[in-house]
Amino acid sequence: MARIIIVGAGVVGLSTARAARAKGHDVVLIERGPIPNPLASSWDSHRMIRHHYGDAAGYTVMVHDAFDAWDRLWADLGATHFVDTGAIAIAEKDGDYAHRTLATFRSTGLQHDVLDAAALSVLCPQYRLTDESFGVVGGRAGPLFADRIVAGLADLVARMGVELMPDTTVATVDPAAASVTLADGRTIAGDALVVAAGAWGGRLVPAFAGHPVMRQALCYVTPPPAYAKAWNEGPALVAYGDNGGYTLPGVCGTDLKFGYGAHRRPADPDGGVASPEGEAQAILAGFGRFVKDIGAYVPLRVQVGYYMMDTSRRFRIETEGRMIAVGNCDGQMFKFGPLMGERVIATIEGAVSRPDLKSWAAGE
Repeated sequence: MARIIIVGAGVVGLSTARAARAKGHDVVLIERGPIPNPLASSWDSHRMIRHHYGDAAGYTVMVHDAFDAWDRLWADLGATHFVDTGAIAIAEKDGDYAHRTLATFRSTGLQHDVLDAAALSVLCPQYRLTDESFGVVGGRAGPLFADRIVAGLADLVARMGVELMPDTTVATVDPAAASVTLADGRTIAGDALVVAAGAWGGRLVPAFAGHPVMRQALCYVTPPPAYAKAWNEGPALVAYGDNGGYTLPGVCGTDLKFGYGAHRRPADPDGGVASPEGEAQAILAGFGRFVKDIGAYVPLRVQVGYYMMDTSRRFRIETEGRMIAVGNCDGQMFKFGPLMGERVIATIEGAVSRPDLKSWAAGE
């Protein structure tokens, strides 16, 4: 049995703590804010899980294992915080995200369907389509209710006996000693160290220093009545062409969410979660080309989060001494949280090699 120090109580840190305690290890979980932290990037009404990943076949396949890990978590929580609404990528021109996803589904053998323009117009009347449009659906997909998940995980790990240290800032980490020094000068040491500090990881792990930190804002809206049923009973949108906009339906007490990748900007993660005037309209403007009557959508609120993302857009694991650090989450990590936690603990226990963990996380 080892003593494992975990920095960061987002979905990866909490999941790693759960996996460690399930194997009988002692765990100390340190978080700069409350646990769970409503200001952390893991906190939101819902996040998407889907097999659609363009030509990144490794991540498409990884989602199979991610669903298995989620099912194990639901058993521990005694509740399922996921709805299988399905997800769709809509083709706009040759070679775009839907075309690449379709090729990956075929090459990996994932069961899928292709909807022609006529079927697509019935399922998704809220989108502007052409005769050449088609939609790609496949596998389980839909919203993970993020805030319910991290709250449930926080309660679960506390009941499992994890030592929680909320509102505690880590100043430095020592990979060789598997220890951290806190802002108040105290040192906490263990047998293994896991850093899952998200956008703040570059301040603790030299290998992550200089990695871009992005601010992403997501807009929750009320759709016009004519399209409310289609939005809330239809599939999540992964991509329309290569536009970079995605949506999640408002189900189980949540609201319809719009996210627009082109809206993210480099930023200081300590910049706060306030949204400036006009930001909701700027996000919605990115959908105007392919969502009908975009001006009739009523913004409810904007959810702001921060994450590390480099040009590879692949998860990155760094190992040094007795430390494993998880980074470059690209806003995509939530769906893999429980699976990542299990793999990290398997690596600490020697069941998975460090090189294998790194290549797996990179989708290779």
